[in-house]
Amino acid sequence: MSRRVRIEALSALLVLSAALLSAAPARAVGDETEGARAAFPAHFTAPYVGLWDPPDSLAAAGAAAGLRYFTLGFVIGDGGCHVVYDGMSAGALPDWLAAVSRLRAAGGDVIVSFGGGGRELAPDCATVDALKAAYRSVVDTFALTRIDFDVEGDTLDDRQANDRRNEALAELRQEYAAAGHDLAVQYTLPVNPWGLSPDALDLLRSAQAHHLDVDVVNIMTMNYGDELDMGAAATAAAAGLHSQLAQIWPEKSADRLWAMEGNTPMIGLNGGGKEVFSTGDAGRLAAFAAEQGIRLLSFWSLGRDKACAVEGTRSETCSGTAQSPYAFSRILGSANG
Repeated sequence: MSRRVRIEALSALLVLSAALLSAAPARAVGDETEGARAAFPAHFTAPYVGLWDPPDSLAAAGAAAGLRYFTLGFVIGDGGCHVVYDGMSAGALPDWLAAVSRLRAAGGDVIVSFGGGGRELAPDCATVDALKAAYRSVVDTFALTRIDFDVEGDTLDDRQANDRRNEALAELRQEYAAAGHDLAVQYTLPVNPWGLSPDALDLLRSAQAHHLDVDVVNIMTMNYGDELDMGAAATAAAAGLHSQLAQIWPEKSADRLWAMEGNTPMIGLNGGGKEVFSTGDAGRLAAFAAEQGIRLLSFWSLGRDKACAVEGTRSETCSGTAQSPYAFSRILGSANG
C-alpha cells in the first residue's frame, strides 16, 4: 500500500517462476477443497499480515483476539512475470502453508493480496494467458477461494495492465467455476474522504466491461495527508463509495452495494501529518459497518496492533498510540459473522 509508510523487508525475496508453480499439484495446501472448509461469512474482518511477519502470527492473533480471517500480502512481480512473495524469507513458504492449514482446521481462512506498495503482476505479464498462469499458481499453492488486488500508484494509472488483469481474472473465475471451485475477486483501492478517484473508477468500469464479478471493493481509508477526524473520514469515504458503485452497477440494490464494500484504515499513526486512527475511531467504524452491512473490515496491519515503546513513534511494528496488544483486532474483529 503506497498510501502508508512501509519498511523494506530485510530478508531475501522468495522468487518462484509462474511456470514452475503451475506445474505443482493443485490444491497444494493439504489438498483442501472448497467444500471441506467453511466459506467466508457474510461479514468478516481480515487484517493485513505481511509475509515478512512470522507465520505463527495467525495463531497468536486467533488466540488473543479471536480473529479467524487474514489477508496475506503481498504477491508482486519482478519485471518478468514471475511470482514474488514480498519480504518472505527464503524457504519460509512451507511454514506459511502449514500455518494456513492449521488456521483452516480451526475454522478460519486467508485471502492473498497481489500488489500493494510493490509491483503488481499485470504490467509485467505481456499476455492474458501468462497473467492467468501467474495468478493460478498462487491460487493453487494456497488453495484459495478469495484473492485481493491492491492496485495503487503507477499501476492504477496503467489502463492496459488493468484491462489485461480484468480479462485474465474473468477467464480464471470461469475456468475455476467449470471445475466446481468458486474464486471471489476483490479490489483494494486508494480513496479520498469523498470517494474513489477517476482512475480507480475507470478500473472498476473496466472490470464491468470484461464481465468480471467483483465481490468486494475495499477502500484504503488512510494517509490523507491532512489532520482529519479519521473515523469520520472512513465512514464518509464509505458513503461516497456507495454512491459511486451505484453508478457502475445500477442494477444492484442499496443493500447489495453496501455488501460489496470493504474498509481498511491504518491503525494508530498514519504516514504523515497528525492523522491518527484511534481505538475510538475503530469502534465507530465497526458500528457503522454493522449498521450498513459492509462485507469486509480490515486494517493495516496486524503487526502494528500494539503500542510502541515510545508513544508517537511511527513504525511498521507498532501503532504509535497508547493501546493494549490486539486492541484494534478485538474492536474491528466484532464484524465477523
